Amino acid sequence: MVSAVVVAALLAVGTSAAAQTPVVRGATEWSASAGAARGITFLQSVGGERYLTSQLSWGRVLTDPRGPAWARGRFEWAVEVVPVFAEWSAGKARGIGVTPLGWRWNFEPRGRLAPYAEVGGGALWTSAPIPAATTGSNFTAHAGLGLRVFTAGGHGLVVGYRLHHISNGNRLRRNPGVNAHMLTVGWTRMGTR
Repeated sequence: MVSAVVVAALLAVGTSAAAQTPVVRGATEWSASAGAARGITFLQSVGGERYLTSQLSWGRVLTDPRGPAWARGRFEWAVEVVPVFAEWSAGKARGIGVTPLGWRWNFEPRGRLAPYAEVGGGALWTSAPIPAATTGSNFTAHAGLGLRVFTAGGHGLVVGYRLHHISNGNRLRRNPGVNAHMLTVGWTRMGTR
């Protein structure tokens, strides 16, 4: 279902090589997205957790292009708020979160296509322990890849993948954590004003 929506959106906005993306030094990015995640058993984590999230993000492109040709890009710092977290696999927990440390490497755009890699860290507060028998106050971290497809005026579709981690940071005797594959889709707006 999500893949069909992504394909339809990509076809709708097109990928004209003549169009330029607004990913430039000093640009400000606002985005809203939602994601679905499924926990995996990896590095002593609990598998099978399933949850949905929404993300509101603000970012600022801080550099001109840097790096070798294959990795050339611009650095962006971002702050992300998670106004909705909903887990339904075990405790049906609800929660909110914040990721004040978001770093994106915006690879050189290809027409309207602007790929990026990201890492981030923050906190999550939930109504029930995540995973079960731990705590409802956790640290989060993620690493991922994404693609923006821009249209006119700096608006665009953004799709991404994250390896998402939830952990109590060894504050308890037990710290199994949750590692999950997460797919996200949303809208972004990037501009210099």
